[in-house]
Amino acid sequence: MNMMEISLTFLLTGCLIQGVFCVFKINLLETVEALQGSCVFIPCTFDIDQQYEVQLTDSAKRIWYKDTEPANPVFDSSSPDTGPFRGEIFGSPKEKNCSTRFDNVSQSHNGSYYFRFETSGPLKYSYRKHSQVKIAVRDSPPKPTVSLLKDQQEVKKVTEGSSVNLRCSTKIFCPFSPAVLTWRSSPEHLLSENVTQQQRQEQTELISDLIFTVTHRHHSATFTCTATHQQQITKQESRTLRVQYAPKNTSAHVSPSGFVVEGGSVTLSCSSDANPPVLNYTWYRDTEDPLKPVQTGQNLTINNTDHSSDPQSLVYWSIYTTIYIYMVKMFDGELFF
Repeated sequence: MNMMEISLTFLLTGCLIQGVFCVFKINLLETVEALQGSCVFIPCTFDIDQQYEVQLTDSAKRIWYKDTEPANPVFDSSSPDTGPFRGEIFGSPKEKNCSTRFDNVSQSHNGSYYFRFETSGPLKYSYRKHSQVKIAVRDSPPKPTVSLLKDQQEVKKVTEGSSVNLRCSTKIFCPFSPAVLTWRSSPEHLLSENVTQQQRQEQTELISDLIFTVTHRHHSATFTCTATHQQQITKQESRTLRVQYAPKNTSAHVSPSGFVVEGGSVTLSCSSDANPPVLNYTWYRDTEDPLKPVQTGQNLTINNTDHSSDPQSLVYWSIYTTIYIYMVKMFDGELFF
């Protein structure tokens, strides 16, 4: 132990003799993830007893050690271009800031690290036993995450007319060079129809939101988010929307078409676009007052037609569709993602 280390020991012992609690602590994350070839940011603050703060001048060194035997210094704020790692420690010693950026991360950065400061006076201190941060280096980034939100809550089903938020998020490895998020849709025109795009950067995530009002045309549409890291590494994730909507484009068809031979038969078929699909079709003949149901089912066959049921009179058949879209029993999980 050198003389300066001995001096620190006497200082700390003096705290105990005088009944004063000496504060030496550090705030570090347990683990930070890094992407190979990018930078890594380590948020960090430290504290010392107030009586020693006068020694935290601009000449104080802030040093990172890799937790090996023997201990290996990897970065020194007083000579940032000479150690095995390149980067920057932010702020000043007086601000008790030890937040650090390491550049050009490689597999050699994997491991646990602790912080140390050395003043020009007798005060020098290592936080090795207080807390360490582990750097975990990834070879490639993960896929982005795409979520469907309504009222800021993730949902699995949406109905026509509701306002939704389609959110893409990806991890930020280097806040000084974050990923770029881009969207595309299939069909393509959906991205240009009354869609608001918002993007923001949080501490650990980059987020891009698509905000729009759902219509039946969004049903089965696919939205794809692509995350580009380091201007070259891309990962993407897609989401296909499932939208509940009431019947659209209801129509009836006559078979055979054209004139019907007296005594023959004709079939009326009704179709309608809806999700969930239409459960029940009900046929009425509007020459009756009040209307009475004639038959249920998608098809209605009229046998032994006579002059009262020729094509001219068939126009008096009205088609009604009944859909139980809001019944709980129809909200089957397999209809939605």
